Amino acid sequence: MDNETLKKIHNIQIQILDEVVRVCEENNIEYVLVGGTLLGAVRHKGFIPWDDDIDIAMLRKDYDKFIKIANDKLDSKYFLQCYSTDDHSYFPFAKVRRNGTVFNEELVKNYNSHKGIYIDIFPLERINNPKSKKLHLAASLIKNIWETHLHKVGTHKHISDCRHSVISFFMNFLSKKSLEKWQMNILRGQNVSDGKYICSLLGAYDYRKDIFEYDKLYPLKPISFEGKMYNGFKDNDYYLSGLYGNYMELPPVDKRVTHSPVEVRFEEDK
Repeated sequence: MDNETLKKIHNIQIQILDEVVRVCEENNIEYVLVGGTLLGAVRHKGFIPWDDDIDIAMLRKDYDKFIKIANDKLDSKYFLQCYSTDDHSYFPFAKVRRNGTVFNEELVKNYNSHKGIYIDIFPLERINNPKSKKLHLAASLIKNIWETHLHKVGTHKHISDCRHSVISFFMNFLSKKSLEKWQMNILRGQNVSDGKYICSLLGAYDYRKDIFEYDKLYPLKPISFEGKMYNGFKDNDYYLSGLYGNYMELPPVDKRVTHSPVEVRFEEDK
């Protein structure tokens, strides 16, 4: 992807982020920059130069509230995509997309879903025991449900791990809606209102790397990203070190991963 196209994508993603922040601030919803977006804020004061998305997260109570109100509160330029708003949605977390644009990725190019340029919104669960067998089982089930979901629509080779072969076999007989409902119930079932840790069960990393002490991350503090102030964690170093190790060192070129879209279109394109 050429630099001009990437810059235009970044500009639209900032517009989406600002609209999401507006809705959050007007409705007492707390969000935070996470993952590569927070890393970019700390290391680059903005986007990681080769990154092509924005990631934010919300604690479960805020996330559920945002899902409930977003499509009524967002400007008509934007669309909240999740299981409940798009029958062809393929991810178990929310995206806010810009209408009239296209960001078509290889994994989902055959889906009949909204494919506008987007930002990701992840739920964060509060938990008390990061080493519990219940949490490990939940994480395994969530992964297997999603892979079965993708397999059903022909975008993912089915699970090869023999340990999961039996449960995967039975999952194949469940409808897409049933799988989605089961997955959401498992996620919400991990959350406790006063949990001492927060955990992302839907991130790009093994969930065990994505567990952090609540009191070290909250209350949130402002951080600069692309010349504007957004919410970061209280201790960004604690979070980024746990997720990335030596996060201030640039990765080798072959590790600079993007979403590699197969098609990008903007509103002005025919």
